[in-house]
Amino acid sequence: MSLAFFGFSKQFRFVVFGDNRPFNNQDTQPAVFKEIVKNVEWIHPDFVVDVGDLIYGYGADAQQVRREYTNFLKVIKDLNMPFYTIVGNHEVTSMVGQKDYETLLNRPLYYSFNHDGSHFTILDTNVNFAEGKFTQAQYDWLVKDLKSATSAENIFIFMHKPLHEYFAPDKTAWSDKIMAKKVDSLINEFNSKHHNIKIVFQGHEHLYWKTKLNGITYMITGGAGAPLDEEPQKGGFYHFIMVTVNGTRVETHVFLPGYFNVEYRPQNDGKSNEVSAVIENRLPSVYNGLYVKGLKFIMPKASSYEVKGNVPCKIWKVVQNNDETSDVWVEAKLEFNDLSMKSLLKAASSIFSSNSLESISRAVYNVITVSAKF
Repeated sequence: MSLAFFGFSKQFRFVVFGDNRPFNNQDTQPAVFKEIVKNVEWIHPDFVVDVGDLIYGYGADAQQVRREYTNFLKVIKDLNMPFYTIVGNHEVTSMVGQKDYETLLNRPLYYSFNHDGSHFTILDTNVNFAEGKFTQAQYDWLVKDLKSATSAENIFIFMHKPLHEYFAPDKTAWSDKIMAKKVDSLINEFNSKHHNIKIVFQGHEHLYWKTKLNGITYMITGGAGAPLDEEPQKGGFYHFIMVTVNGTRVETHVFLPGYFNVEYRPQNDGKSNEVSAVIENRLPSVYNGLYVKGLKFIMPKASSYEVKGNVPCKIWKVVQNNDETSDVWVEAKLEFNDLSMKSLLKAASSIFSSNSLESISRAVYNVITVSAKF
């Protein structure tokens, strides 16, 4: 890997979540995970990272495991962006689990990649089986991987099982305490020299949690669909995390799935010369100001297209399809500057006339319209 790569940087966004697995090996992927996937596609970050426990795995035979992976892949196929996975204990419930993960997902157990000046390190805390140990071979690889990224503006590390005992002894930490201490020391020593390890993302615990240790932020994001472990006030809520990177500046935002929705009017099937996307934002305190890039208008082929809306918006990509349609991708900023009841009713009444006054008062609506020009 050439270190010259790290000489270039620009602002980008990525999303992290984890523990989307079903409740058992008979259920399909949870509804909340499907909602998260929809929300993430509308936001349209540069890529997505899942910190593990993608399937249930336990008690499943080989045929059932394949069905579980097939169902998982069916859900994420709607994401029009790279999707990186971390192996969790539910993926390797037996010795063959490791092979299934590598073969069916086409992913190695640990690896790294670069993106616009930042380095991303993916670790395996469940080598070979659910209670597997972090091997010396992987540790040696990690040493080399970090050395290759000394010039990176930011380093982000991902693992399934948390490195430290956050809540109770042996509950969240690795079973191999000696190796955990070695990895922890390696991370801290490296960061004391290079100061570019920004966040360590983890899962396994079905909750949200964040702290800072020795100048490094540690986050647990295990709320993508599996049964929650704690009460909401202790982090037990479904969520996903969006990370915005601008040079060496890194910001994280926690989003709750299902609190904004997009409906296209009329049907978004390429037959209408004018289509509107109605964005319902039921949590403006969180989502106001959010840029969404995944508004995809399927339009008839035309010489040009025009976009307008009650919020800042622009066309950022047009893709011609094999039929007589084009996909017009629009970026928009979720906002509603005038939050008076009169303005809310005016924006919503023509489209959501059946909604009660009470439900309209809880939400803000942004309307984006694309027109085909012939």
